Formats: sequence, C-alpha cells, structure tokens
Amino acid sequence: MDEFADFKFDWIENSVVVAMLLLSFFIGVYYTFCDKQDTFAAYMLGGRTMGIFPVAMSLVASCVSGLSILGIPTEIYLYGTQYAAANFTVIMLALVIGIFYLPVYYKLQLNSHFEYLQLRFNKHVRIIGVALFSFLMVTLLPAVIFVPAVCFNQVTGLSVYTISVGISGICIFYTSFGGLKAVLWTDALQSMFTFFGMVFVIIVSCFNLGGVSEIWRINKEGGRLEMFNMDPNPFARNTLWTSSIGYFFTYLCNLAIFPASVQRYLSVPSLRKARWALFYSAVSLYIVINLSTFFGMILYARYYQCDPVAAGVIKSSSQIVPLYVSEVGRNYPGLAGLYVSGILSSSLSSVSSWLNSIGGMLYKDIMEVYFPDVQHSESTECKIIRAIVIVLGISSVLLMFVVEKMGTIFQLSISIIGIVMGSAMALFTLGIFFPRVNAKGAVTGAITSFFLIVWISFNAQYYMMTGQLKFPGKATSIDNCPTTIQENYNSSTSLLSNYTGVGSPVVADSSVALIYQLSYNYYIVVGAISGILVGLVVSLLTEPPDTASLSPDLFTPCVHRFLPKKKQDERPNKDGYGQARNHEKDQMLMDLKNV
Repeated sequence: MDEFADFKFDWIENSVVVAMLLLSFFIGVYYTFCDKQDTFAAYMLGGRTMGIFPVAMSLVASCVSGLSILGIPTEIYLYGTQYAAANFTVIMLALVIGIFYLPVYYKLQLNSHFEYLQLRFNKHVRIIGVALFSFLMVTLLPAVIFVPAVCFNQVTGLSVYTISVGISGICIFYTSFGGLKAVLWTDALQSMFTFFGMVFVIIVSCFNLGGVSEIWRINKEGGRLEMFNMDPNPFARNTLWTSSIGYFFTYLCNLAIFPASVQRYLSVPSLRKARWALFYSAVSLYIVINLSTFFGMILYARYYQCDPVAAGVIKSSSQIVPLYVSEVGRNYPGLAGLYVSGILSSSLSSVSSWLNSIGGMLYKDIMEVYFPDVQHSESTECKIIRAIVIVLGISSVLLMFVVEKMGTIFQLSISIIGIVMGSAMALFTLGIFFPRVNAKGAVTGAITSFFLIVWISFNAQYYMMTGQLKFPGKATSIDNCPTTIQENYNSSTSLLSNYTGVGSPVVADSSVALIYQLSYNYYIVVGAISGILVGLVVSLLTEPPDTASLSPDLFTPCVHRFLPKKKQDERPNKDGYGQARNHEKDQMLMDLKNV
C-alpha cells in the first residue's frame, strides 16, 4: 500500500468549492433584490406555486445532510452493510405519507403545520410541538455544520471554526433574505453537486480498486456484507429488524411531520403534485443512500489491510472519508473539490431548510398563541423571521464545540433525532388517526416519550464517553501498513476490534443497565410507541373530546367513516370547531330554482 496522502487543496479544488458557494450566494442575491419575497406566503411558502423538481430535490436535501454523506460510508466501513440493507423501506414511506398524512396537511392549507395541533387539541399542545422541534434544531444544527467544517479543515488546514463561520454566513444570508424560493433552488443546485461528486468518486474508485466484483469480494471476505441478520435482540446495534424498523420510523418523521418537509408540500399548487414530489424525493433518497453504502464498501476495500484509525494516521473514524477523497484527488484534479463541495452542499441544504422552516414556525406559532391581537405588516413579519434565522444560525455555530465530545457523528445524529421525533410523531399520529384522543392524552404522551428517550440517550452517551459502553466495529488490519506506521502502532489507539462475526456486538461494563444498551435505531421507535400508548390510555381514562364538533379534515381519510355522519361537511375554525360548509349544496338548490 502506498503512503497515506498528505493532500491539500490547490487552486483547482478550491475553485470548485468556491463556485458552489458563489452560485448559492447569487441565488440568494437574486431573490433578495430581483424577486423580493416580501409577504409571508411568498417568503415561507413560495406563493404556493413551486414546481415538483425543486421541491423534490429540497426534500431530499433536507433529509440527506453531511451527517449522512460522511456518516453512512463510515458506518458501513466500521459495522458492515446491515444498516443500509433496510433502505428499501423508503419506498414504502412514500405510500404511507401520501395516503395518510398529505391529504390532511393539504386540505387544511395552514401557514404552520403546528397550527394543526391547536385545531385538533388546543394551543398548549401546539406550543409543545414548537418546543420539541426548537430543541431538535438547537441540538442538531451544530452537528450538521460541524461535519463539513471538519472535512474542509482536513483538506485545507483552515480552522474548523473559521470554516464554520464562513459557510454558515453564506447559508444564513440566502436563507434569511431569499426566503423559501432561494432555499429550494439552492437545494436543487447543491443536490447536483452532492450527486455528481459521489458518482464520480465511486467511478474512479472502481477503476482504481479492480472493479465492483473485486470490491464486493474484499467486503465479503472481511465480513462486511450483512443483509439478513434476523437476530431479534433489541440490544444488538444493527440487525435487519433494528435497521428496517428504525429506518422506517426515522424517515417517516423526517418526511411526514418535519416542519421543513410539510412546508415544501404546501408550496406546490395541488395535492397531486405534492404526492409526485414526495415520490421523486423517495426514489432520489433511495439512490443517494445506496451510493453512500457502496462508498462505505469502497473505503473498506481500500483500507482493510491498513486501517488509518488504528494506525494513528487520523484521530477518529469521522475523518476517513475526507482522507480517502484526498488520496483520490492527487491523480484527478478537481475531483476532491467536487466531492467536498457535495458534502458542503448537503449540509448547507439541510441547514437552510431547517432555518427557514423554524424561523417562520417560531414567529407564526408564538405570535398567534401568545399575541393574537398584535398585527404586523407583511414586510415586518419577514423582517422578524429574518432576525430569528440569523440568531439561530449564529447560535448553531457557537454550540459546535459540544459536538466534538459526543462519540460517532452518525450515531449521535440518530440519537438526537430519536429524542424529539418520537414524541413529535406521537403527537401528530394521535391527532390524525385517533378521534378519541383528547388534549390531556396528547400532552401526557408527548412529555412521557420525550423524557423517556432523553433519559435513555443521555445515559448511553455518558457511558460511551466514559468508556463503559462500546460498540466495537468489525476487524481490520495494519499488516500492510508502511513499516514506520507499524513500528509506531499502539493498539490502544484503535477504535476497532478483531470481531468478524455477524451483527454488531455491544461491550458494556456490568454497571451499565440493559436499557442503556438499547440499539440507537430503536430510540425513535420506543419514543413514538410509548407516546402513542400513553396518549391512548390517558384519553380513555379522561373525558373524551367532542368529535361531533371536530371537522373530518383534521383526520386521515381512512377514519372518516368512524366520525358522526351529520358533521361530515364541517371545516375547522380558528378554535378547532366546525363551521357549516354547505356552499355546494346551496349552489345546487339555487340552480334548481333558476330552472
């Protein structure tokens, strides 16, 4: 094996990255000065006239951040392909969301989908939903920004914090001033950088490593190929069950109840187009995740005889992707720049999508709940939302130092998402599917779910940080490392083990309770199910809601048959109660009289 690359970006690589950043910047400039977004509907929903393509690409971008582009290949390198074997569930998601969730959102046409919680329950439940997602953004955005900063630091030598401030500044600019249209079109542009960066690196890698069959052979011999590990043990890190069930719930939350996703569905002019955007985004997401999985196999085929972490060449497994891209970039000018710009693009897309949605969410929901009598002009509303976006963006940069202390980035991100998304999924699912659930049940279920997963996740993170809980990866070797590396090798620096069997074992001290060893994939599952069950039980033990006064539009179409028939033609008013909707009937009677 050749010496590890000591590669730094030259003017060609930097030019590719700068080109992506400048194009994103100028899209923001265009929608700031040439096509101003000076109303709430235009700024937050693109005037509800957006096309399928930018919406679909933006949906993918909001789900696939740098955490995924760097995290999934690293996950495959360390633990094998079992996690990605369940990505077929993303196609099932499109059907579930399109049939059960989208009709509710689209028929109500709300400015904030948290308004649904007030219409269905009350304003207190709405604020709980806002608080949950605010917590998610504050904790996850620093990790999303940190990932590309570390990658760019490795190939340029610039400070991580200098890079973070620079790329965040551009992102905050076009997000805060350009509105949803700028976010959607920059997402579409950046998705192209992400896709082509991955494709070109994979093509070159296949050529360098002997082709797909050779890469497959090396991974098979190294025990990386796992597809059908049917172990039902919920404490095994990755099995087909933990991966597929956890994967399904995670992306169901991302695409069905995440504010940025719902915002994009409502930006297109019809339910049919929203469903097509969802379908195309699911297919694109499936392709991107498969590409990331194969790239993880490429990493193993390259380093299986000289693991760079065990050899001390890099400090952590999160640096292995930029290390490999740096090596490839020595012989193909511009390729490393394209791939790194793809990582930056995916992170910028996620950050901009989340900042845009949460800025409008915080303004609209807090103002309507706590200051209903205060009326702002359209331009003032946009200014306030821009200020919120700027404050959130700056706060995310300042919180990045916490991420460095929190274990593997991919597992950390899934854990954070599980803390919030489980309880949020419980809230919306209880409202949309169960007419018998009342506000007390929804609140109790959400709070129970949140603190249960916080308790499990934080304790698990603590034990991982203290070394009492470990998730050793599969075996690698340093047998073919350069002699100087083998002589300086210290086995205590290795993050890997000599494990070659099926599954991902958990190594824990006897003092670590079994519940803290639960697979991180199940956090969101446990959160959602516990919240739903508690909500149902509490609702059954307390006074039921007056379902006759609630509009059927608040429920998924499959439960309409169980609602009182006499109220089928009512729609919700501001307080969540019905108003007569007999316009079509009245028009028909008038036509008969005229005849």
